[in-house]
Amino acid sequence: MSGRPRRRPRRLAGPLAAAALLCAALTAPAAAAPGAGADAEPECRLRPGEPHVDWTGMSFTGDLWCELTPGSVRIQSRSTSPVIGTMRFSPHWFVCWKEGSDYLGSNIWYYTQGDQVVTSPKVKAWGYLPADMVEAPQHPFPGLTKCSWS
Repeated sequence: MSGRPRRRPRRLAGPLAAAALLCAALTAPAAAAPGAGADAEPECRLRPGEPHVDWTGMSFTGDLWCELTPGSVRIQSRSTSPVIGTMRFSPHWFVCWKEGSDYLGSNIWYYTQGDQVVTSPKVKAWGYLPADMVEAPQHPFPGLTKCSWS
């Protein structure tokens, strides 16, 4: 044996450790935008070129893209109307608005297609969501078309 002390071999991070670091970096929450806070207005935007065709074959060009509270989509713009679908994901799009029954202080309802069919598969979850569930700064949202059958 020589008089030199034995060196301990360096250990490199294993593949699992490297993967864990990568996952942590990718899933870490993004920093808030300057000026964004709990009292910041929700961000909604009009998308003028977005095409949609409802279950009747009616075409729409343009929509509103906005955050929402998940909930029930109704066949008519009334709180007593049957639930046709549910909204499960946010943000979501809306093609037009109309007046209907009062729901939590507003009579504005947005026409859209739900994420999940509840009844009447033929209707494909197309129906109305009350304005209270759409996190827009004002209702109806400026620039969004009023439904032609209103």
